[in-house]
Amino acid sequence: MRCTHCGNIIYPRINPAVIVGVLHDGKILVTKYARNAEVPYYALIAGFTEIGETLEETVKREVMEETGLHVKNIRYYKSQPWGSAADILAGFYCDLDGSPEIHMDRQELSRALWASPADVILQPDDWSLTNEMMQRFKEGKPC
Repeated sequence: MRCTHCGNIIYPRINPAVIVGVLHDGKILVTKYARNAEVPYYALIAGFTEIGETLEETVKREVMEETGLHVKNIRYYKSQPWGSAADILAGFYCDLDGSPEIHMDRQELSRALWASPADVILQPDDWSLTNEMMQRFKEGKPC
């Protein structure tokens, strides 16, 4: 925005966040947030980038913090502005690196599991990046 009186330009503050589809043996890691445990559909790992952190570092940290899993082969999918907040979401797919045993952060999540394409329950909307990424997986499209 530009001030009409002095010409000062103010740029919006944008909060970067990641959405992560972790893949292993033909399955994807799906979760339910602790605060929305009653909803029938799943989400992917997500979280905000910390100051001085790359998006790829955010992917590794968020997956580790929420599930105790390590990841590799991180690849960017696409981004989405989040209109209801000052967020920009960056979607990534990655592969499991090591044991598939989930050690869930129960403060953050109520459920985390490996789901085959047939077991993925999509969200009721079709506009979220999370839902799009899960739908791609469900339809067997490249991740």
